[in-house]
Amino acid sequence: MIDVRWGSATHPGRVRPHNEDALLAGPTVFAVADGMGGYAGGEVASAIAVSALARLDDLHLVADPEARIIAALDGINAAILRRAVEIDARGMGTTVAGFVRLDDQDVIVFNLGDTRVYRYRDQVLTQLTVDHSVVGELVRRGELTEEEARHDRRRNVVTRALGVEETVLPAVARVRVEVGDCLLVASDGLYEEMSSAQLRALLGAAGPVEHRATALCEAALDGGGRDNVSVVLVEVPGTVSGDDLVLDTAPRAGRSG
Repeated sequence: MIDVRWGSATHPGRVRPHNEDALLAGPTVFAVADGMGGYAGGEVASAIAVSALARLDDLHLVADPEARIIAALDGINAAILRRAVEIDARGMGTTVAGFVRLDDQDVIVFNLGDTRVYRYRDQVLTQLTVDHSVVGELVRRGELTEEEARHDRRRNVVTRALGVEETVLPAVARVRVEVGDCLLVASDGLYEEMSSAQLRALLGAAGPVEHRATALCEAALDGGGRDNVSVVLVEVPGTVSGDDLVLDTAPRAGRSG
């Protein structure tokens, strides 16, 4: 299995009173869920999502891991809809993005909504997910630039999420990772507060991966902190197996204030 080290950080931001994000950092599944529907709803939906995703730790034993992830997301969607009825919080939901490690050098990347997975390789930043959002579609059609999308009033309107419709259509793709890669999972509260150049600079900085995760979160706060911010950062220093894995499992919280 690929050797990875990771760090994570989350913060409610400078505007919102509560953090509706939830994150999952290893050892097999890495994900961020960005809850919607207020403190009583969004926080519940995102927690349901990451709790269920944590059980996807045996995909290397499954003949079709992509189908297993799709089925899991469908089950999470149903669970959120049921819970919304139970607590009278209809309309609650969550976006989600992340990836699952397999036994070889492949990971399976998945997402619904505008939470993102990036790959940083050889100083090149590549978004591995497609935003399911109004502005995302406008960017793909060439009607908005990425910079314009960051400031557009429709930037928080998503077109796919868990807990909104009876059925979901997640994006799922298998991706090969290489030594030296960094994989970043982030809520929109991170990337809407900084440019791609800023992201590249922070991802390429020296130092332990957990310090870079915290630095990313703090940069989003310095950029305005208009939303909850969540980051899971995973680096691939080498390929080993079994007990030789060197893992950083300690989550980090961004600074307060």
